[in-house]
Amino acid sequence: MKESEFNISNESIIRNAIQERIMNNELKPGDTLPSENVLADEFGMKRIVVRNALVQLEKMGLLDSRQGVGRFVKEKRPVIELDMSGRRSFSDKMREQGVDYESKVIFAGYSSVSEQKKYRQALTVGDDVSIFKVARLRIVDHMPCAIHISYVREDMVPDINQETNQLASMFNYYGKHGYTNLKSMDTHIHTAFPTLEEQRHLECEELVPLIVYESQTMDLDTNRILEQTRILYRSDLFKHALGSVN
Repeated sequence: MKESEFNISNESIIRNAIQERIMNNELKPGDTLPSENVLADEFGMKRIVVRNALVQLEKMGLLDSRQGVGRFVKEKRPVIELDMSGRRSFSDKMREQGVDYESKVIFAGYSSVSEQKKYRQALTVGDDVSIFKVARLRIVDHMPCAIHISYVREDMVPDINQETNQLASMFNYYGKHGYTNLKSMDTHIHTAFPTLEEQRHLECEELVPLIVYESQTMDLDTNRILEQTRILYRSDLFKHALGSVN
């Protein structure tokens, strides 16, 4: 597509202008935005166009609205720096920063038929090996901020189905079963928008991007892969340090 053929919508023009004002601190956290009518006059556009742009900014988590008050800039949340090394648990990384942290298991059971097929292939195991799925909600400073999903080959931890009360930290769980020399490998990173279920767990708006990490955890002593991992981080709450990944 030629540059001249790319059309930028009026909503995008307004949204970008307001985003720049927030980034440049012309609009600060807690500031009330001008009314839709005032913005419509400023940009020379219809009020409905302005409203659509503001609704998009709400869905991106930049604005809040209160009936009878108007729209205002959301308070900035503290950003947590996260070293993506696979040799320490998430809880240890949070503890080092003095951050109040909780891990809550939101699912522990055998994965669906389609997931069984997908992750058997990813973990290079046969049909006789079941894949056990563990999903944890990471809560930092009382705020849900990440979903950590492990697809575990059951043959390496055969009692996992009877030990679901021990799965808040898979790193610690593996350690109890003798797997202490672990390495994260084959990491892939992409972004995605949250599904309805993910929005509900993470308490975020639909246009807040998620940073998705997919990797494998290998036990270096046996040279076997324990699990395939999928982690979804709210992009507005984390700063990721990649230099320490081995």
